[in-house]
Amino acid sequence: MIEHHWTSVTFFAVFAAASTLLGMGLLLFREDWSRRNSTNLISYSAGVMLGIGFLHILPEAQELTPHATGYLLAAFVVFYFLEHHLPFHSDHEQMHHSRIDVPGSHDACCASPHPMGLIAFCGMSLHSLIDGLIIGTGFEIDPQIGLLSALAVIVHKIPSGVSMFSILLHYGYQKPRAMLFTSAVAASTPIGAIGSYALLRQMNPDFLGVIMAVAAGSFIYIAASDLIPESHRVRGIKGSLALCGGVLTAVAVGWFAH
Repeated sequence: MIEHHWTSVTFFAVFAAASTLLGMGLLLFREDWSRRNSTNLISYSAGVMLGIGFLHILPEAQELTPHATGYLLAAFVVFYFLEHHLPFHSDHEQMHHSRIDVPGSHDACCASPHPMGLIAFCGMSLHSLIDGLIIGTGFEIDPQIGLLSALAVIVHKIPSGVSMFSILLHYGYQKPRAMLFTSAVAASTPIGAIGSYALLRQMNPDFLGVIMAVAAGSFIYIAASDLIPESHRVRGIKGSLALCGGVLTAVAVGWFAH
């Protein structure tokens, strides 16, 4: 029985990672389309991150720790200070003059990556790690709960892969480096799943709630502070619909999971 659980944890965690890579692949194989819709993809990414942060991660964190909202706010403030005060910070005006409107364009090879790409990578990696924890601990509790948890994780991995890759390209990362970082985000899920099943079966729920609240804070900060202001630079109904589509994607994930 235990061996069967190990097989299930590994299979579904790798499946989730592959779904993230599939999201990246959609942009790689539709490069011309992604170039034309760079800003719309950023708007969609903002909607996905807001929806996942508010509708999925935060409610789960609140069930695990009574102070989840406070931890979220603390994470939001910490990310603000990191972006605003550390030496590697590039202000928004400078970024607007050097940012990449067209992923994969020649300019992308010459521009310096904006630090928000790294912050987005950290937030996405933490979220993927938590997804792995959810899969591993789910199978530890009960195989049926593990299966449902794994399906809930997998269904939002494709939009997460789209979001991560498009954000990195948008903030000036060269395509090979963006692929490497997105692959690292994908790998975080099986690492979290296998690690939690092997070592963290008795993790304190309050501690897990803190981690989830921090992840929610990073998602909301990235979306509200940088992605949404970027989406405002190009006016039009498409950007608004893309953001709403991202939120609806998160809603659909919750509906499917239930």
